[in-house]
Amino acid sequence: MSMVHVVGHKNPDTDSVVSAVGYAALKPQEYVAFRAGEPNDETLEVFQLAGTEVPPLLSSLRLTALDMSKQLTSLDEKATFLEASKVLESQKVIPVLKSDKLVGIVTEKDLFRVIQRELFEEEVTVRLEPEVLIKTIPGRFLTPPRVIEGVPLVLASSTETVGNRVRSSNVVIMGDRWDLLPVLLKRRVRAVIFTMGLSPSENDLKQLTDAGIVVFSSSLHTYNTIRLMFMAFTVKEAMNVNPVTVSPQDGLDFLRRLSNLHRHRYFPVVEEDGSFKGLLELADLASPPRKKVFLVDHNEPGQAVDGLQEAQVMGIIDHHRLGAFTTEEAVKIIIEPVGSTSTLVAREYVRQNTHMTRQVATLLLGGLVSDTLNLQSVTTTPLDVDIAQFLEERSFLPRDELASRLFHARVQAVLRDPSALTKDFKLFTFGKVRVGIAQIEIPGGSSLATVMRDAIENVMTEKLEKEGLDLALFMLTDITQKGTLLFAFGQRHIAQMVWAKPFKDGTEYLPSVVSRKKQIVPLLEQVLGGTG
Repeated sequence: MSMVHVVGHKNPDTDSVVSAVGYAALKPQEYVAFRAGEPNDETLEVFQLAGTEVPPLLSSLRLTALDMSKQLTSLDEKATFLEASKVLESQKVIPVLKSDKLVGIVTEKDLFRVIQRELFEEEVTVRLEPEVLIKTIPGRFLTPPRVIEGVPLVLASSTETVGNRVRSSNVVIMGDRWDLLPVLLKRRVRAVIFTMGLSPSENDLKQLTDAGIVVFSSSLHTYNTIRLMFMAFTVKEAMNVNPVTVSPQDGLDFLRRLSNLHRHRYFPVVEEDGSFKGLLELADLASPPRKKVFLVDHNEPGQAVDGLQEAQVMGIIDHHRLGAFTTEEAVKIIIEPVGSTSTLVAREYVRQNTHMTRQVATLLLGGLVSDTLNLQSVTTTPLDVDIAQFLEERSFLPRDELASRLFHARVQAVLRDPSALTKDFKLFTFGKVRVGIAQIEIPGGSSLATVMRDAIENVMTEKLEKEGLDLALFMLTDITQKGTLLFAFGQRHIAQMVWAKPFKDGTEYLPSVVSRKKQIVPLLEQVLGGTG
């Protein structure tokens, strides 16, 4: 599994999404950008300005049946045993499809079972569709093509012996025994297959046609004609029509339990409507390859896409503190105290002297402006300032104009949909205290507080209960006044202890506080204990 998923954190902000796109564009083709949630209005505005699409959603890094399945050659149910046998030279099982829907699977054992049954039957009846016969036995119809159905009979004996054996139900296979034609006409056999490319005379053919006997001329000699006749069965006659199927999203644990229960070797992967997606083999479940992931703008498992513990982490690029994170082997880690992950991604372009497109420059400038509040945040560093100028020159977009559009999008999103208040929501554990912190940074935040107070309480109370939090904090940061109105929900006494403030009505204004990472989280950690 060569793809490396480049992805940011859940509840993605602009920096998280754009830095994934920027880093994936810097790396080889197998690095593919994803997002870990729905983009907010600000993020959509950046992508619109860049003239490009947001990356696809990555909801889980857990291995699924679809991830482990193989894409195999499939056949239609009307395919012949001969066609199937050729496919089975390179694969062990064949999915049988009808209009892209699975109708069965067939193996070499299934084909052999049918052939063996026919060989040991005292009287074998064959049914050969015209198109199937032509695909299997080289030759041509000498009469109008029709289904050939009957009991095969090879004629090589004397006229007297043949006369006693031939019946109307026979499909006769013969060479140049023209002397036997009167017997065949008298018995009105179902069909005659001449071998070695032979054809009867014009008069004999007319008599056979008038008698309603189907005539076919095989290019092969008699033995091979008979042998291939048994390869003219269709896979529909041999396939397993009730295989145990699995859903594309079924996880590894479920698949292992299922395999122990049923003990099958093959499990077709199908959608609810029967659409075939691939084939899972029992051996694939023993030691499946893990998905590869490169983390951007986060490094704590609690903020990562579900299933991170099952994935192979290839590296991290982030501007947040290093959390409780371990890897099984050495990986590339870039973590520096700058204002945005976009800053670090852009610097990699500079370090590697790699060309940056206008689209990528616009995206990364948007991420930098968003996270540093247009270079006004306390997290802003000289590197952010330098990189902002570098990106502004390559995006051909004035930074202040971009900032104005992004911050306007933030305000409009919140006014239109209060659920946007918790788009930027992160979970932390300080000692034994589980805390969730949401933040929105907008101009004129204090005026918005009166309008949105009830909405803030509703969404944060919901988060408190859903996430099982001890304390839920909401930061309404005014980027104009450079301060934060902090809301506390749940065990409010914890907030009172940390900030030594009464939190009357559940809020306190914190002047000069604008950063969750540098000003809120460190204080919580100092008072309550380390994160884990």
